[in-house]
Parts: sequence; structure tokens; C-alpha cells
Amino acid sequence: MCKTPPAVSILIVLGILIIFLIIAGCTETHASSAVVQSASERSITDSYGRPVTLPAHVTQVVCSAGGPCVRYLVYLDAADSLMGVDNGDISNSTTSSRDTRSYTLANPQFAHLTVIGSSTNGANLETIITIHPPLIFMLGSATNQTDETLSPADTMQTKTGIPVVAVAPGSYTTAEGRAQLYDSYRLMGKVLGKEARAEQLIAYINTTIADLDNRTRDIPDSQQKTVYIGGLSYGGSHGLMSTQTTYPPFLWVHAKNIVNESLAQGTEYSKEGLIYADPDYIFIDAGTLGVTDEIGGFDDIRSPVFSDLKVVKNGNVYATLPYNYRSSNLDTILADAYFVGKIVYPDRFADIDPKAKADEIYTMFVGEPVFDKINANCNNLGFERVPLNRS
Repeated sequence: MCKTPPAVSILIVLGILIIFLIIAGCTETHASSAVVQSASERSITDSYGRPVTLPAHVTQVVCSAGGPCVRYLVYLDAADSLMGVDNGDISNSTTSSRDTRSYTLANPQFAHLTVIGSSTNGANLETIITIHPPLIFMLGSATNQTDETLSPADTMQTKTGIPVVAVAPGSYTTAEGRAQLYDSYRLMGKVLGKEARAEQLIAYINTTIADLDNRTRDIPDSQQKTVYIGGLSYGGSHGLMSTQTTYPPFLWVHAKNIVNESLAQGTEYSKEGLIYADPDYIFIDAGTLGVTDEIGGFDDIRSPVFSDLKVVKNGNVYATLPYNYRSSNLDTILADAYFVGKIVYPDRFADIDPKAKADEIYTMFVGEPVFDKINANCNNLGFERVPLNRS
């Protein structure tokens, strides 16, 4: 039997080792590539259960429709992430002489961003594709519509080639609505690396609503004051009889809303009903100043029709700041609640200056004390007694 020379054996062993090293090197290279690829992306589940793959770090976005989505980004201290806005979110446009939104008044730089759509016609997908943000937020329903095979969010994602994260709007009125709102803050915070800010905002809202409730929750039902809110805006300005059954400031300070709960939100109350109820206090949303096709609330309350109301005789008619402007401005709702509480139950809010409290709230939500800017667009009537004479 022939023996392999020692030198040849050594060469064979060395060859085998080299082959193993080459294989190991290739494997390591592929593994490194896989790590880099996974580190550049992540997957999240949006408010409607849609899995979305997006960049690992998102610093720039747009909203498919402005209003609430842009507002939430400002609340999350992420206004600088916006690459574009629709024309309805530009505060210094010619149509916004009565702009009462804190989030736009605190961000005049929106006027210098790319206009990606309009408040009436929605997003312009061609413009969005052109500026190509890493991510699009879509606020509102993302479920499939009738006869559609894809949801609106999926459709937009397909058309643009850009990840779309759909976010539920939530609300203040109910505990369930607030839970949804908080989930949305957390979702947007997770996407933008603003998790801590989201928790700070949620904690502030909870503390504020609890403070309002704690100040008045022990007032016996028989001693709760009766109240009415008029002039509320819904898709525009309205007159005195535009009201709401679940007006959050009344709920939080335990004031009795005279409006029957069967009345649908946005439906007008009857003048006869207001006269019959004869509430202890009337509040009028200063958004009624924008009325052009009917009598505004501030003028209507001066009508002889209401002259026998005790609030007219006593002068207990006050102006709140408008909060419905492209959906609900959540900070203004809280500010209005403190003003309502101060007027209706002054002893329970003796330590509160409503205007100073409003600026504290606005500073928390949008980073600036903008009460005076908002009030200037309300003829400085906000948080004041409404003049009831015609002179």
C-alpha cells in the first residue's frame, strides 16, 4: 500500500482548511448583509390591524389629509417632520383671518412647505410622489369600502409606493374614545421616536380631566347649574341654536346641559326649547362670528325673543373659544372647560385664571401660549361676558 508523502498530506490539510475558511467567510458576509437589511426596516401594526413595513428611523412624513393628523403631529412635538401640508393647514392664507387653531398659529412655517393637497379635494398623490416622503400618515377609517378590494390606506400605498400608516382619530367625549386617541398618540410616537412625548401628553390630559372632575364631582344633582352652549361650529360657522348634547366642558365640570340627549350632534335646538328651559348660564362659541348666511349667535341672543331669559336679564351670557375647526382642537376643549367651570362654579375654581390656564394648556400641546392670538381672531370676546346691548 502506497503512503502519501508527508508534504502532500500537509498540502491536502491546508487546502481543506482554506476551503472551510472561504465558506465561513461567505456565510459571514451574507449574515452581515442580512443584519444590515433588517436594521434598515421594521414592521408595525397600525390602528386598523394592517402590518406596515417602514424605515427603521422616520424623520419626515406627510399626512394624506391635513387637519387632525397634522394637529396630532404638532401635539407630539413633531411639526418639523412634515415635508408638506394641504392648503387648509396654512394659517396665514387669505381664508384664515379667523383662524382659531393653536397648532397652525404656533407654526407659521407651514406656509413655506410644499402644498400636497386641499382641504376640499384631499391629497394630491402626484405631488406626494414627487417629494417622496418616507411615510404617509392617514387619519380615519382604513377599512374596505363597498365594492373595494383594497382599503383606502392600501390603495394609497399601492399607488405611491410609500408606506401608509392608518391612525384612528379617537375622541375626548368618552373613555373609549380617549383610549383610542391615546393608542393613536402612542402609535405615531412609536413611528417617529416620540414615545416619551406621547406618554407625557397622555398623562397631562388625564391629569387635567381628573382635576376638572374632582373640583365638581361632589356637587349634588339638585345644586348643579343648568347651561346651554350655542353657536357651535360644524363644517363652518353657525348661529345661536347650533349646539351639542355631549359638550365635554359641561360633562367634566358637572353642569347640566339643557339639550335633550336625543338631539343629534350638529342638529339645531329650538328657540322655544331654550326659552322654556331658561338655563342659569348660556355660553356662545365665538366661532359664530364667522356666520355669513344666518344671524350670528351674538346678535341673536339680543333679539327681543330672548329678552325674558334670566341669563339675559342677569347678563350671564359668555363667550367660549371655538374648538371645532377642521375637527376638534383638543387643547381648546380643555381651556374652555376651565372657563366654564370658573363661571358656573366660581368657588370651586377660585385659584384659576382661565386665560392663564389656557396658555398653560396651549404651551403643553403646541409649545406656545397662543391664547391672545386665537382671541384676537374672535374680536377679543373669548372668555368674556357677551355684550347684550346693541350700541
